Amino acid sequence: VSGCSSSGDGSSAAPTSTTSSPSSSAAPSATDPSSDAEAQAVAFVPTYLGTIDDLYLDPSRPLDDLYEVAVAPEATAQATAIGTFRSQGFQQIGRSQLVTATADSVDLTTDPAASPSPTLPTVVVTACVDVSQVQATDGSGTSVIPADRPRYLVARLTVVNPNYPDASSWRVSEAPNRQAQSCDE
Repeated sequence: VSGCSSSGDGSSAAPTSTTSSPSSSAAPSATDPSSDAEAQAVAFVPTYLGTIDDLYLDPSRPLDDLYEVAVAPEATAQATAIGTFRSQGFQQIGRSQLVTATADSVDLTTDPAASPSPTLPTVVVTACVDVSQVQATDGSGTSVIPADRPRYLVARLTVVNPNYPDASSWRVSEAPNRQAQSCDE
């Protein structure tokens, strides 16, 4: 996925040209909302991962900080997991590192009145995260991470925007992940 900056000069096709432009679906000088949404959602992934790490690294940080990067059900799941981690006296050491993040799909449909839950603009992002530098210890300093844990997590993040098109309103609503030996698995 590349950014949309390469098509921003507007000099490659005249507005009246309809047959020679390879990207006839968009006007040369207009921005593509789907591309913008993809770029914003992908750019948001490091912020989400960093906040989750921060909450595991600093037990005094309020769990409410989750709502800056996540909405239910993911915010609830993370709050429960972090609360359990903290209550067991565990401490995270090290940070995860984002290796790749790619948008898989974009749906900018909005229906706030939909039942049972509102339809929000959504971008699904697959992220590969290197967790090899992340360890966790119990109260006595003993690692609680299996030595043979795979190096990577591959997460399928559902990133929604309750206040679209506000670029600062992207939040993760779901983040199922699986362990992997490489980003290509």
